[in-house]
Amino acid sequence: MFGSDYLIGYSQGRSSAEDERETKELVARVIYGHRPVQVEQSYLDQLTSVIETLRSTSDHNLGKARMFRSEALEWKAGAERHEARAAALEAQLASLQAQLAERTDALDQAQAAIAEQLAAHQSTHDEKWGLNLFRLIATWLINAHIAGRSDRPAFAEMRDMAKDVTDAIERGEPFRGYQDEPEKKARLQALLEELLRP
Repeated sequence: MFGSDYLIGYSQGRSSAEDERETKELVARVIYGHRPVQVEQSYLDQLTSVIETLRSTSDHNLGKARMFRSEALEWKAGAERHEARAAALEAQLASLQAQLAERTDALDQAQAAIAEQLAAHQSTHDEKWGLNLFRLIATWLINAHIAGRSDRPAFAEMRDMAKDVTDAIERGEPFRGYQDEPEKKARLQALLEELLRP
């Protein structure tokens, strides 16, 4: 009798425990969306290993990303420094080019002024040379006349050359002593030699 009462009680207790468990599973599934499953320990171990591998990979990648970010910030800072230096050098170059342009302009003006002064000096020099030569021609003619050589053809030709010079001076044309007329200079030399000949 005792044995059957025990079995009946055990069975009822077991049924109550199973009912309670099933009720809890039903509530958990319907209300909370839980779906209890049975999983082998080896599968949990595999999942744990995968999770650890993923965590290790994630930590490694995060470290690399931080390192790359740090390097990128250093490169960016270096690039900004180089950019600032390049901008400063460009400004300095522009300033030097402006100074060079000013100096070149001043040099061009100075060279133009020097060339103008040289031309004026050369013109004055040539005119002085021409006047001195004209005085010499006049002196040669006077000396030849005094020496009785005024009847020579060389005397008449030299006198005509002197008259041409006088006419040019009266017209306001400077006489530069045949600087640009080498054939007349050579002819004057030949006439002088003829007049000086006894």
